[in-house]
Amino acid sequence: MTVSRNPTRRAILKAGVAGSTLAFLPIWAGAAEAACATLRAGITGYNVINTLDPARATLIPESYVIWGMFNCLLKFDEGMNIIPDLAESYETPTPTLLRFKLRQGVKFHDGVEMTAEDVKFTLERLRSEEFASPHRSKFAPLSDIRVIDAYTIELETAEPFAPLLSYLTNTRTGSQIVPKHLLENGTPESFATNPIGTGPFKLQSYEPGAALTLTAHTEYFEPGLPKVQMVNIPLIAEESAGVTALLGGSIDVTSTAPFADIPNLEKDKRVQVLKKPGTNSRFISLNNAVAPFDDVHFRRALSLAFDRQAMVDVVLFGEGRVAKGVIPSSISWAAAQEQPTLTMLDPAAAKAEMAKSKYGPGTEATVLTWGSSWWKRFAEVFVLQVNQVLGVNFKVEVSDSGTVYQRMQAGDVQASIWGWLGLVDPDEYAYEIYHSKGSRNYEKYSNPEVDKLLEQARSEMDQSARGDLYRQVEALVIEDCPILPCFESNVHNLLSAKVTGFVQLPYSAFGSQLANVDNC
Repeated sequence: MTVSRNPTRRAILKAGVAGSTLAFLPIWAGAAEAACATLRAGITGYNVINTLDPARATLIPESYVIWGMFNCLLKFDEGMNIIPDLAESYETPTPTLLRFKLRQGVKFHDGVEMTAEDVKFTLERLRSEEFASPHRSKFAPLSDIRVIDAYTIELETAEPFAPLLSYLTNTRTGSQIVPKHLLENGTPESFATNPIGTGPFKLQSYEPGAALTLTAHTEYFEPGLPKVQMVNIPLIAEESAGVTALLGGSIDVTSTAPFADIPNLEKDKRVQVLKKPGTNSRFISLNNAVAPFDDVHFRRALSLAFDRQAMVDVVLFGEGRVAKGVIPSSISWAAAQEQPTLTMLDPAAAKAEMAKSKYGPGTEATVLTWGSSWWKRFAEVFVLQVNQVLGVNFKVEVSDSGTVYQRMQAGDVQASIWGWLGLVDPDEYAYEIYHSKGSRNYEKYSNPEVDKLLEQARSEMDQSARGDLYRQVEALVIEDCPILPCFESNVHNLLSAKVTGFVQLPYSAFGSQLANVDNC
């Protein structure tokens, strides 16, 4: 069931200045023991997990769990440097060749040893047209995957492919290594809810929409990990409920927190607040194939008709920054350096653009969003401003996150609040969203010049030159306005006062850090 709402100025102001959910919370007694066998790690803000098959996963909470159950060839360290994971070492003999030497003795959760055959199978599965993984475009450039011996594998591309190392890391890439012996004759339906990986934790139980329980992989290859024997993961749909649970002693870690609560939480001795500028991009997704967003002048008018800094203030409570494009500023070598004029509030210019379009005042459209937290406020702030500046009649439709995603994939939407989190290479943002064949191009956007530059950026191995190409792409796309970049939010994790060992990275890295927690 969905609910349609037209926000009022009073409602927006109320959302913007509402007191923190912390103000009326009691100080609970009964804190957790100094050490624990069970870590209670809440995924907050989401309660939908459709699959735990890395090659199929697209939702953020799916990745949060997958990161703790699987490994990739590579991973990021605390300084966001790429280092070996399942690989013992790697080398690049030529710009089109990667050679990996694998760790020996790595065991899947069922006790079978992982070898180069599993790596080859994983990557071939990802790039298969028939399998149709949403991550396929990342690995389609692979021209050959050669098993040299049980612990050596070579990956070759026809042309240099700059993002490949990033795509082989334990992030939202789908490249987590899966067992060939279980999947080579097809993927059983049960793998989505009972996957087998090499990670520090294996799945014990999953109650859809409610909770997961992970147990330690006793044959994990990293000595001393995991440090806890069990992880209970409740799925808590509302971020504020996660804060309540943490302060009440019901959980030890949250995956995120309400922006409005951060100032008070930072003063509260019961909680540790981890905060970093995130690798994320939040934007308004416009379906360029349907009215009224099939008109570039109308899209430009919208971009000029709202104040992005007001969004940062009201939606994020200051916990973020205005976006200059789809590539986040934390990927500084590729992100736009100047604020584009078309992303600045200018009512007169907005009305002039609308006068050039085939749509005018009174134009109706629906902006889809989900939940009752900041995602909903995000939509309401946008709709309120463009209605006032342009005299259009936009409304907000609220649904659940799973339904919104399905409708986005099906093209059954005019506009939606959208964004990406936890992506570590500009190609994951720019190519997948802007390229006419991008797997996340839900806007049906197509510009041959943009496609050409994005393809060139994929083959450019010099980072500086590659960054310049992405800035050219952003400049062209801003003029077309297939999406409306809005803001980038800080990444937050909350820990109880006793938790140690959890390290926050700019893409959150939630599940991959649970094995390191040794006190809760």
